[in-house]
Amino acid sequence: MSSFSPKSLVLKNGKHVLIREAQVLDAEKLLKCIKTYIPQSEYVPKLEEEIKVTIEQEQDWIQSFLDSPNSILLLAEYEGEVIGNIDLTGSRRKIMEHTAVIGMGMILEWRNSGLGSSLLAAVIEWARKNPILELLWLQVYTDNQLGLALYEKMGFMDNGTIKNFFKKEGQYSHVKTMSLSLK
Repeated sequence: MSSFSPKSLVLKNGKHVLIREAQVLDAEKLLKCIKTYIPQSEYVPKLEEEIKVTIEQEQDWIQSFLDSPNSILLLAEYEGEVIGNIDLTGSRRKIMEHTAVIGMGMILEWRNSGLGSSLLAAVIEWARKNPILELLWLQVYTDNQLGLALYEKMGFMDNGTIKNFFKKEGQYSHVKTMSLSLK
């Protein structure tokens, strides 16, 4: 699969951001970004104390995307710092290799700037050119109104809700599965 062509864009906040494919050398900056946004977000299903990844493990994770023809990991960069990322993880199973799941996160101050839309549009554009991929999917908290609006705007369809999927501090949240057909 061809690599991703970097995209330079201006967000709603007037700041210039670069979206590009992650490289192994980005591991430390990406890990710093993830460790920043996980505790800031109520909609990333991971707790801060669960981030025990070493730089070497992060490098291996990035390399796994570079090695997989139906997967890609994109970074958003501002002035050399990673401010967000989106990963498209293609299934390794032969009968499901035409599918890929999306995960995305960004630092709090960059939300509502158009960055999420830009990252999602970039990964969808790449997926449409990928000869293997036919279906993208994701899971979103049912009370994440901004996320739901973004995914619906980008053409994702509702595939159903699983009640009480997440449990944090005794409180349950529901998850909605959504998909986008590329064909």
